Amino acid sequence: MFTLEQIALEVGGVIVGDNSITITGVDDIEEANSGSLSFAFLPKYKKSILSSNASAFVVTDIEDLQNLPGIVVDNPYLAMIKILDLFSNNISPDYTIHQNVEISKSASLGNNVGVGPFSLIGENVKIGDNVVIGSGVKINSGVTIGSQSTIKDNVVLYEDVIVGESTVINSGSIIGSDGFGFTTINKVNHKIPQIKTVVIGSFVELGASCTVDRGSIKNTVIEDHCKFDNQIHIAHNAKIEEGCLLAAGVTVGGSTTIGAYSQVGGETAIGPHLVLGKECMFAARSCVLKSLDGGQLYAGNPARPIKEKQKRDAVFTRLELLEKRLKKQ
Repeated sequence: MFTLEQIALEVGGVIVGDNSITITGVDDIEEANSGSLSFAFLPKYKKSILSSNASAFVVTDIEDLQNLPGIVVDNPYLAMIKILDLFSNNISPDYTIHQNVEISKSASLGNNVGVGPFSLIGENVKIGDNVVIGSGVKINSGVTIGSQSTIKDNVVLYEDVIVGESTVINSGSIIGSDGFGFTTINKVNHKIPQIKTVVIGSFVELGASCTVDRGSIKNTVIEDHCKFDNQIHIAHNAKIEEGCLLAAGVTVGGSTTIGAYSQVGGETAIGPHLVLGKECMFAARSCVLKSLDGGQLYAGNPARPIKEKQKRDAVFTRLELLEKRLKKQ
């Protein structure tokens, strides 16, 4: 538990009201009790301040508190991160190697490496310092894992995959499986060899059950600071540039490049052999069928700049209304 003053110092905020109030936890504004701190910087939560049982609130404007105790901050999301971290029950890393682990003699492990039961580390694997590997993990030959990284339970890293530093790969993800490469001749499907690998940068996070295919003629690359939600598929030869955010269910076709700092909404499908510019934003369930310049919001099927899509939608709506009138006549 912390006092309101201690929390305000942590986030660099301004205290309003009694700075000695004891905060025992962080809760949703509608479920909060005495001792709770709640975030009320979004419009829909501001309306709930007076009816909430929370002891204090985090806001961006002193007037939003309506004479109730709280902390006023400039950047509410950074404040949220710091406050949630204060109250998190982070478990210290376990840097022990379980007895039921198979490690190749040619593998190289750094200092403070933890490996959970029933994991297998193959030949010529290189693992940096302070790496934690969960249970049931399969790390095939030639894999490199940078320092401070975490590989959660039941992850599979195929041959020669490279993982950077301070990267997290969550449970059930498969990195380096063969890409979907076939050519059909006389109704016979011939497999195209997938001879390259996957290179994942530093400070990357992949959600649970993601699949990243190895390349055929060039490596599949995920650059530094990318963050993926669960169940994302990245096809062979694709490149996801620095700082991209991909929500759940996104699929990226082979040999496509997504520009740096792009944001892709859930269940968006991106076709193969495309080049998407920097800072693209795609609304959920977009279908991207051609290369785009970037720097704006796209939506729809096929994905278009949002203003163009809205104009088209308005035209179709007017046509539907006109059709109904004509039918009545």
